Amino acid sequence: MFPTPSPSAATAVHRTVASVAEGTDTRDLVVVLYLVPGKLQCRGTAYVHHWMQPDSFLTCRGKWKLTRRYGVPPDLPERFKLIRMRMDGNIRFFPKTERDGYHWEFRYGSFLDQLALLFAHELHHFRRHHLDLHPRGGERSANRWALQHVQALGFRVEGKPLPIRQKRFSSRGFLIKHFPHLDPYGDLRSLRPGSRLTVSRDPRKQYLGQTVVLVRAARTNSKRLVVQTDDGKVWRWPMAWLKTN
Repeated sequence: MFPTPSPSAATAVHRTVASVAEGTDTRDLVVVLYLVPGKLQCRGTAYVHHWMQPDSFLTCRGKWKLTRRYGVPPDLPERFKLIRMRMDGNIRFFPKTERDGYHWEFRYGSFLDQLALLFAHELHHFRRHHLDLHPRGGERSANRWALQHVQALGFRVEGKPLPIRQKRFSSRGFLIKHFPHLDPYGDLRSLRPGSRLTVSRDPRKQYLGQTVVLVRAARTNSKRLVVQTDDGKVWRWPMAWLKTN
């Protein structure tokens, strides 16, 4: 955990994570928790599509650039899968109700209850992609499994999916779907996960000319692809900056 909390708080966190992970083969998993002020900054990310190494642990930009403040843990294995979590840790904010980005509403009794739910959600992704469990499960499936799992363990978490507003008609999506020959990125949309692409543009010149791996297929009207660079980082890269090999 970063920064290092009191021994009693660290013990409580370790027990919570161990309780949620019990029954799951976590030998290849590294879990990191950052305690950073900001009650609206709770988030988690599971790096589970490819192996991570110690030299790819830090992130220089994006929502996890805070990792550079705390450096690389000294005891990382040679390769691992990674779950990163960021929480405030201020118990004055509890109990509290929050909505996530997947149209779910949760209510937590305490900091440890929220930690349990957040970790269980990311653990679902690890179990799915690394252990071949939860086939075809997405973010809402991860929420559903996480809620049932932590409630069965006795954590004080309540949650429910919220109604999703019907999306407005997208003329661009309609044209792409029904007139694919008019789509300038049609060759990229047809690629499957695992395909390799070349970075043809990068304003920072960090990845220019490098080969990246497609993490998931493109959505119908998206102008970005989810790709992973050789350093293990995952990006939503503009299609205009990529080309097929």
